[in-house]
Amino acid sequence: MSLLFYKSTVIAMNIYFFILPYVFCMGGLWINEKMSYWIKWTWTVLLFPGFVLLLVEHLMSEGWNHFDVSRFRWWDGAYIALGCIFYVYAYVKEKNGLKRHSQRRTLLFPLVMIWAFMSDYVGFDSLTLGQWSFDLRSNGMWQTNFIVILATVIIVLFFTIRYGFLGIKLKIERERIDYSIRTLTMGVSILNHSIKNEIQKIDYLAEKSSHLVQGGQSDKAVQTIEQVHGLTSHLLKMVNRIKEKAEDVHLDESSHDIKRLLESVIKSAGSLTEHKQVSLSVFYTTEGELICDEVHVKETLSNLIRNSIDALPSKGGVIELRTSATRREFRIEVKDNGAGIPQENLSKIFEPFFTTKKNALNYGLGLSYCLSVMSKHGGKLSVAESVPEEGTTIVLHFPAYKYKSKLRSPNYAVRTRSFDHTHSSILK
Repeated sequence: MSLLFYKSTVIAMNIYFFILPYVFCMGGLWINEKMSYWIKWTWTVLLFPGFVLLLVEHLMSEGWNHFDVSRFRWWDGAYIALGCIFYVYAYVKEKNGLKRHSQRRTLLFPLVMIWAFMSDYVGFDSLTLGQWSFDLRSNGMWQTNFIVILATVIIVLFFTIRYGFLGIKLKIERERIDYSIRTLTMGVSILNHSIKNEIQKIDYLAEKSSHLVQGGQSDKAVQTIEQVHGLTSHLLKMVNRIKEKAEDVHLDESSHDIKRLLESVIKSAGSLTEHKQVSLSVFYTTEGELICDEVHVKETLSNLIRNSIDALPSKGGVIELRTSATRREFRIEVKDNGAGIPQENLSKIFEPFFTTKKNALNYGLGLSYCLSVMSKHGGKLSVAESVPEEGTTIVLHFPAYKYKSKLRSPNYAVRTRSFDHTHSSILK
């Protein structure tokens, strides 16, 4: 029995020093749902030979019961460091609120492994196991391991008591259902918001067409009705794209010409500016192709332009869209010289249902929807600048890999379209 216990202890120490770091690293890797399988398998295969070679070299040169930790500690440290990166990456990249909340608990594993590495891998110089004795040369840090073990046990017990050992699955299922209901409600609200925006445009164009027909301007009336067709087409696409049950923003990405995409947005927004003297322009410091969901990006820009129009004074103002690119990202700026956003509201504007507008038809969903769209594209939405009574600049940030440039000179800029309440024109 004592021999069996001795052999089991030696085997356990070999697993602890040589196999555990790799297993920990793989745990962090495979918990990443946002990482493709081929990337996971590539990492798995590439990292596998390392710990095998370490174990074989140890058994051949030292014997299985002696561990010269200085020979392999930093190799193990590399596995542990990479595993910590994988765990943190999985948590940061998870956008599902429920899953992100659950993954927060997995960050306990990196903390425990970091402590184990410091106390045993770095703290140990060498360890020799005998049947009834052991020879350990270390800095003594391992003697405090019981504190970490006790703390870990307490944390595990806390979660067991809070969520129930046997009721964990039921708890998770209930939370998943609650989350689905919340996302369903959010999806329907976003859809209502989009429908409301398009109906206001259609209502205006219908009224304009009626006046044109009554005034004998049939040709212009036909052109206005054609704009209605464009709006209804966009609206139908939006209805189909808030997923099958309006659960979430779902992307259908393909490559789109940036200039054509933005001109389509400007043309659609033109109907909103005819009651104000508004200059609505686009400037291109770069052109090219953007891999994106055309429907959701157009809707995002339309929301931002509508917000800018609402922020302008009654006498009118200026709204500018501007493209730019760096090594890391492609940007579309939406800038106005309107009322600006008060400092106390800057941290709240992306929250669902938050609005400062008094109109009952404004639900406070525009910016939260825009933020969700950009997040799904792997980018972000930010307020670059907002000064009360001077204006606001909001920026759409797309990852560089979604953008393919058409080479232009550094000073290239084109004002493509400008609207005001009396006319519209194209300037080139």
